[in-house]
Amino acid sequence: MNMAKFYDISDWAEKPYINTKGTRNKCIVIEPNSGIEYYFKTSICKGDMDYKTEFWSEIIASKVGQYLRFNVLDYNIAKHKDEVGCLSMSMIKDGECLTEGISLLTGFDNTYRPSDKESYSQYTFHFIEEAISSFGLSKNIDDIIRTIIFDALIGNRDRHQENWGFITPFQEKTLTREEAKSFLGRLKERIRKIQNSSHGSNENIPMDGTVKVRILRIVGKYAPIYDSGCCLAREKNEEAVRQMLNDKTMFDSFVNRGQSEIRWDESGKKLNHFELIKRIKEEHCEVVANTINQVIAVYDKNKIRDIVFNIDNPLPEVLKANERCALSDDRKELICRLIDERFNRLKNIIL
Repeated sequence: MNMAKFYDISDWAEKPYINTKGTRNKCIVIEPNSGIEYYFKTSICKGDMDYKTEFWSEIIASKVGQYLRFNVLDYNIAKHKDEVGCLSMSMIKDGECLTEGISLLTGFDNTYRPSDKESYSQYTFHFIEEAISSFGLSKNIDDIIRTIIFDALIGNRDRHQENWGFITPFQEKTLTREEAKSFLGRLKERIRKIQNSSHGSNENIPMDGTVKVRILRIVGKYAPIYDSGCCLAREKNEEAVRQMLNDKTMFDSFVNRGQSEIRWDESGKKLNHFELIKRIKEEHCEVVANTINQVIAVYDKNKIRDIVFNIDNPLPEVLKANERCALSDDRKELICRLIDERFNRLKNIIL
């Protein structure tokens, strides 16, 4: 059984001057014995969005995903001073970095502005496919598809451009000026600053017309699936959880409304996870069928229940009594039912 572990990281040193992205409170801490970096995240608590158990959704998604043989980053329970949240070891080693999807998409099309609502409709499966292919990563579309199928199983609605990526090594390379201008779009500003230097437009540019830059070599491996906490009804309060358990119409409606952040075409319309996978299956039948069959081969409803109902066993009793840390049996039951319903709908796609 995929058991979660509990860590008290209150005395771990925080890494200074590091800003991490996203909507949840988070920080980077250093494990004192190994010196390894870990990422600690709490749940969203912002205005009307007070999703107390969101960090549990991240942990459960991690353990269920690993059981179902998806390459999911491992998340565990942690207490950091007065807060409880989820903890994950850094995915990258020295000499590596995480190249997020946003870097590939904007490098492929420098007119793409993901922060602009008018550009939301551009974030499609085919746009991702074209972008990664332009960097010689066409084979990794299979990894994107597997991520989408995992999202369908847990109902994750937040697979945005910064929630997937590649682990890539650094290397030094000499580029011509024109190559540098075109590389990932981001180097254009660097070239402009060099050319417009107050010391003269050409003083910092070698006579051979080249510029040495530190770049990311987009090779290597697709990163483990990470940041999947927007799932498993984490936004529902306890009253809504009980209502969904007792009202099949409400339950089915909730499942039907779950949509993927990744669109199919530039109409801008979001599809529910299963409709999106049906569309992808028309073009990538083998990887869709193989991935779903992989899930079918290992799926055991009782084992899922064991994972979910025992997920908080390592939590100290004093924290279980804290309403911001508690995971009720009703919520555990709803999570199990959601996963099972989504599994059956996914299975029907290839039957």
